[in-house]
This record gives sequence, structure tokens and C-alpha cells, in this order.
Amino acid sequence: MKLNTKSPVREWKVHLRTLFFAAVAYIIIAFHSKTVCHAFTLPASQTVAHYKPTKIHREHKNDYVRLTVFRELVLDDEEDLRTDIAVIKKADGLDNFLNQDDRLCVIKFFAPYCKACRAFGVKFRKLAIEKGDRLNSAGEAVHFGDARFGEIDYASNVKLCKDLGVKKFPTVLIFQGGDSGNDAGSDSVNLSARLLSEIVCKQTAIDNIVGEMDRLMSPSER
Repeated sequence: MKLNTKSPVREWKVHLRTLFFAAVAYIIIAFHSKTVCHAFTLPASQTVAHYKPTKIHREHKNDYVRLTVFRELVLDDEEDLRTDIAVIKKADGLDNFLNQDDRLCVIKFFAPYCKACRAFGVKFRKLAIEKGDRLNSAGEAVHFGDARFGEIDYASNVKLCKDLGVKKFPTVLIFQGGDSGNDAGSDSVNLSARLLSEIVCKQTAIDNIVGEMDRLMSPSER
């Protein structure tokens, strides 16, 4: 029969050593988990406009909540800005639109029954956001772009479209803005004289429009 030679003191030291290493392992794992959580936490610079802080955030992350709310307000203000695309009716309306200032005027001609016009309308709106004016919720211009944008519905302006020679849709006409100084400025002859470019819109139409705008705004064309 083999006798147990282990003393109570030796066993106590073994248990103490085991507890010590277990505690160290727990601390390392907890620290690593916290680091990983922070690595996957959305930075404040990337906070989306519709993010809503939880109750825990409000109680324990006051500074982060204040930053988030401020960022939400800024983004909401930006979303409130509207694209300024004027709805133009008749030759008089077009002439008044052109006379507002001397920037280029980019006019989209479309037909309500045209599927291609609806698809192009989305791209045209994005171009207007990038290059045109922006309005706040009160309808006041708060950002002035390189050009002004408008649209003309063929169904309500058949004669004007025919006078300007628009036969296909969607079509974009680029006019030179500025006061014509002509009392009869709304007639088709004067409007045609202010026409700088005509682009029948296809898949690459937006690139063509941007290229034409850049060309017309270059110093050599002024």
C-alpha cells in the first residue's frame, strides 16, 4: 500500500497557484474581448443619420450620445436641402428662366409616357444635385451651382417643343442664360439663337452633358 506523501501545505500552494493562473487568464480574455468590441464599434465619423442611441448609451455614454445627436442634426439639415429643378411652361416661362442670370441653363425635355425619360430623370436629378442650385425647406437658395436646371413636359408644351425642334425624348438643350435685352425675347427665333447645344439622351448622355457643360464653361468659350 502506497502512502500519500503530499502535505496539506503543499496541496494549498498548488490550489493557490491554480487560482492565480485562472485569474490572470480571465483578465487577459476580458481585456481582449473589450478590445475586439471597440474594434467593431461604429466610429462617430461614420454615424448614420437615423441611428438612435440605446438606453445604455444615454446612461453611460453621454459624450458619445451628444456627438451622435449633433451629427444627426447636421445630416438631417443636409437631407432637407432640395434640388432646384424648375418646371418650365410655355415660351414665356422659358425666357423668364433664361433671363434670371448668365449661367448655363440645362433643360430636360421629356414625355410622361416615355419609359426612357423616367430612367433618365433619376440621372438628371443626380447631375442637378452635383452641378446645380440647392434649396432649403423655405425654398431659399443656399448653394449656387455652376448651372441652372429645368424641365419641360412635352404634353403641356407641344408648340414650344416643335418650335425648338425637339422630336425625340428625352432630350437636353443647353442655353446661354442672361437677359436677352429683347422685348420679344419669348419668340422661338430668339430662344433658338440662345441655344448652345442639343443632346439626345442615350445611355452615355450624362457623360456627354457634363463634357459639353465643361466645354461651354471653359475660358476659351467665354
